[in-house]
Amino acid sequence: MNTPITTAGLVGNLTAEPELRFSANDKPWCTLRLAVKPWLRGADVQPEPTYHDIVAFGLLAEHVAKALHKGDRVVVTGRIEEEPWTGRDGVERVAQKVIADGIGPDLRFTGNRTDHRGAVVPAAPTPTPVLDHLLGPAPSRSYADEPF
Repeated sequence: MNTPITTAGLVGNLTAEPELRFSANDKPWCTLRLAVKPWLRGADVQPEPTYHDIVAFGLLAEHVAKALHKGDRVVVTGRIEEEPWTGRDGVERVAQKVIADGIGPDLRFTGNRTDHRGAVVPAAPTPTPVLDHLLGPAPSRSYADEPF
């Protein structure tokens, strides 16, 4: 019997710095917590935020830990998993977490930032090509004092 997979697409803010960890086999994984606050146009009272636990594995986990920070607005896609657990009071509970397939900054609210690889800066400026007077003689006057 196939179990249906429940997928999720969430947009919200990180409530803490992502935590990068490594398994016993030295595989990276990262946990983060996302606050999703819906906004209803024209409503006098806005709904309370919901909080979601997100888990990322492998290269995605490493990139998340390097590129995202507390307060960043992010978009998360993944599958929802439920995990039963027993509290100290002996009551059975079910925790939900999203196993991320993709995580990235929400570009609607992001300014100019460098990505996790950093900016690539050329060692020296590229020389301008020499046209060998193919377009006619060089201009006789200097345009340095023009306002445009």
